[in-house]
Amino acid sequence: MYPDYSNCLVNLACSILKEFGAPYSHPTLPHMDRLLERKYHNVVILLLDGMGVDAIQHHLAPDGFFARHLLCGYSSVFPPTTTSATVSFMTGLTPAEHGWLGWKQYFSEIDRIVIPFRNTDFYSGENAASYNVASLYLPYQSIFNRINEAGMGKAYYVSMFGTTHIDSFEELTVTVSDLCRTNEKKLIYAYWHQPDTMMHMNGCYDESITHELRGLEHEVEKLAEKLSDTLLVVTADHGHKNLTYYTLTDYPEIIKMMKRPTSIESRASVFYVRDEYLEQFPGVFKNTFGDDFILFSKDDVKREKLFGDGIAHAKFDDFIGDFLAVSISDKGIVYSDAVIKFQSDHAGMTGQEMMIPLIAISIE
Repeated sequence: MYPDYSNCLVNLACSILKEFGAPYSHPTLPHMDRLLERKYHNVVILLLDGMGVDAIQHHLAPDGFFARHLLCGYSSVFPPTTTSATVSFMTGLTPAEHGWLGWKQYFSEIDRIVIPFRNTDFYSGENAASYNVASLYLPYQSIFNRINEAGMGKAYYVSMFGTTHIDSFEELTVTVSDLCRTNEKKLIYAYWHQPDTMMHMNGCYDESITHELRGLEHEVEKLAEKLSDTLLVVTADHGHKNLTYYTLTDYPEIIKMMKRPTSIESRASVFYVRDEYLEQFPGVFKNTFGDDFILFSKDDVKREKLFGDGIAHAKFDDFIGDFLAVSISDKGIVYSDAVIKFQSDHAGMTGQEMMIPLIAISIE
């Protein structure tokens, strides 16, 4: 399943920017535009990491709070993973434009594969540099700054990593409730890391996920009861899929062709291939891994606009390497056995990973 850049998180962000009189550069989301016609005092976007449509259907009651208010499913971005999806929402830009493509990205300036969110070298665990690499090479203007500058309201970012810091989901709901009682018109973006963290460890259909999601659903329902004149939207950045892995060090013919280890994601793996093997690599890859992946060349990636349209970031070409292997099955790729193999992951091209919910609670 390909991303739909006319019906995704980027468009949700653009609808919000439009509502607050701030500039935006992509089409808005029609469902959100219709909701916002009501002109609420508070617009709250609660993003539950990893809670795709598939998770709601599997773990939650069909007559539960989330299901009753599920307006529709819509698309994540590519790859459907936290780095690209949350930054897409926080900027109103496509991954191609903002450059935050995945969990681990190769920065040629320091010859390291870096985790942008942590500023560490993915493979060694060392600090990537004495400065923040992503902040230097991938800066962006957030929707919060744009809304605050536009002057029609205020914007808040509530999370363990946000400008309004919280440490528990209970603290998140209390903070959102308190902010909603202030006088100004406002956007509140609240991010929570579950059920994603648990799904990685336990698999996406484990009973622990059912318990966690039902608890979160109950807490959100209690939050809604405390609010007034508020549009509360619950959504996600991506879904999840259980998987097993190919370990590249088990395939010496592939390893000898590579300049460096893979980057971006296990289910959307970038390969940097030695010049003498560029023509040979696609055939060897296909013979080795069969139909579990679609292998895109750099030109394919650009032509099909997998990472979205708009003016590509200056580092985009560097980040996408020579080939991109995208999973369409239950397989992922890791470079070696030293890399953690999650029970469940995301970033591939399946509906489970790509489809996210638009849950809307209109509170008078």
